[in-house]
Amino acid sequence: MAAYLYYDTVRFNKASGGVLNVSEVLLRHMRQSRDDHIEPVSERHPRLFALAQRLKVSRFVFDTLLYNFHRLRALLTGETLFSVFPNYFLPFSLFGRHRDSIVIVHDLQYKAYPQYFKRSKRLFLDWSLWRAARSMADVVFISHSSQRDFERHFGRCAHSTVIFNPVDAPRGAAATVASDATAAAGPASGERYLIAAYHYYPHKNFGGILALFERMKRAGLVDCLDITGNGAAEVERMVAALAPEVRGSVRHRGLVPREELLRLYRGATAFISLSTFEGFNLSAAEAATLGVPLLLSDIPVHRELFSGYAFFVGSAPGDTYQLAKHLARHERTHPVWAHAAACAPAAIAGRYLMLKRGTLSLARAMP
Repeated sequence: MAAYLYYDTVRFNKASGGVLNVSEVLLRHMRQSRDDHIEPVSERHPRLFALAQRLKVSRFVFDTLLYNFHRLRALLTGETLFSVFPNYFLPFSLFGRHRDSIVIVHDLQYKAYPQYFKRSKRLFLDWSLWRAARSMADVVFISHSSQRDFERHFGRCAHSTVIFNPVDAPRGAAATVASDATAAAGPASGERYLIAAYHYYPHKNFGGILALFERMKRAGLVDCLDITGNGAAEVERMVAALAPEVRGSVRHRGLVPREELLRLYRGATAFISLSTFEGFNLSAAEAATLGVPLLLSDIPVHRELFSGYAFFVGSAPGDTYQLAKHLARHERTHPVWAHAAACAPAAIAGRYLMLKRGTLSLARAMP
């Protein structure tokens, strides 16, 4: 049985958004393995974890202290223990080159939008990712697009692979939730709406979303736009510039429970995301898994993941006639997203556990 220590210290930062969601889903499903033992550091060291949270200790510092303790212990006892770091950073260590580690590199947003990151943060990320590229760790990228971005800046890793994010949006559960007529604050029956389910960030291009919604509403394709997540004040300022007859059709619902979000996905005319940069786009993948039509910006990762499924919107104003044809065809044919089965959380967890199978076999063969 393989033993893994999962560094769930990403929980220190509640604003991590999709990264935190991916980490928790991956941990939950890795722990369902009958052939492996996976333990989060929050459970192995609960008092230290709670103290670090309370004192706002840096995740990197905390991970470095714990990793080196367990690495030294393994060297002394001969124990084989693998470490999983779900958020970019390999801890600094004098013991080996992280052959026992898995680290996930999500995206290089700070390279695409340096103006939104402090210089100290950019330098730290540069150093951390440069070290990951030169380590012996298994470096996991969440898309081929993200891997290409990384290699352009830091070169190739000794051991790297692409494993898509786990998408925790089962069709059956969503259908059950959608049929619940008592769900609170939901759209009116028969109402046609777009759903934009993500926090407000500049690269999410809410201005483009509002402009396309306005064109679609004037063309009679949709009635409303529902937005979830943080950023209500920023969105409200942008909505104020819309025409009065459109302004009241945009609803920012804030943070909604998971069950309500699934229901909003399931009842939407389409999911919309016109991001100018993404490493994966988990929200779009959730919507696609549930069979919801996608209206997406034409960027490399969207083409990689959603070609043959989504309608891609270029930088010029979209052709609402072609868009309407796409939505009608989707409603008629009910296409299945090509990566839905591969992104099932159990399948993704299994791929992570396979990364160290060869290392474990070699360790057992050694006298």
